[in-house]
Amino acid sequence: MFQKIRNIILKRRTSRRLAKYENIYKRDLELSDRPAHLQIEETFDDFVAQFGGRKIEDIILDKSHRPLNADYFFEEYNIIAELKTLTGIFSGPESFWQLSKAFNDAGASVGEFLGTLSKSKKIPISVELLIRKRIRRSFEKRIQKARKQLQSSKNMFGSPNTMTLLLIAIDQVPFFGHKAMILNLAQVMSDNYSDELIDGVVYFHPNVTIKIQPDGMEYAGWYPFYRDDEVNESLSKFVNLLGSRWLFFSGEKFGETNPIVKFDSMEEWFSIKWQ
Repeated sequence: MFQKIRNIILKRRTSRRLAKYENIYKRDLELSDRPAHLQIEETFDDFVAQFGGRKIEDIILDKSHRPLNADYFFEEYNIIAELKTLTGIFSGPESFWQLSKAFNDAGASVGEFLGTLSKSKKIPISVELLIRKRIRRSFEKRIQKARKQLQSSKNMFGSPNTMTLLLIAIDQVPFFGHKAMILNLAQVMSDNYSDELIDGVVYFHPNVTIKIQPDGMEYAGWYPFYRDDEVNESLSKFVNLLGSRWLFFSGEKFGETNPIVKFDSMEEWFSIKWQ
């Protein structure tokens, strides 16, 4: 009961704060005036160079025998980072086919599938479990490769004190929304990869914005989490700085450089019903 009341208060407080923000900063920008989607990896490369980091492939001297490596080295902060751009995980044009296949593989009926699409029926438990399993498996494949890349680059350019960061950018509209993707990613990391090979993870979506109201402002998020409280204390200052600079850098590309809205916790962000 008390948790339910707390959640209601949290939601109302956060909603009021965001409504005040939109009243101040909302601008009318015609859809036709918006720039094309960012090429995430190319744009992030440019951002990292401006931030003061380096691409690890540029540091490797022997190009003929290039090892498995991560993407970036922030030498000033002693941090190595790997960027993965996600497409096709129940997102974008493939999501309808993937959903249909999941219903078929789980033995659900066409009526249940159509009911889920029209939102007149809840997704069957058997289908939900299969979808969750496939999303987790897709994350795991990318995480496993990233771990090898981060460890290889840490051994080559870092030290035992070098920290590692996995950056995950989703570049297509997720069928079940960003909340579902973040929860699945966090669960995968917690269940199987909560060790020293990856200290922190950031989920972000520069091209796949979210709204509170259909006619409201668009938000591009930056959501970090860490393997434990000690790492949080050590790494979060850098990650918050990187995120703030990135949101401003990418915002300039879109012509939207409003002040950044910061949430006190993921719980606060989850309390809002995003479009």
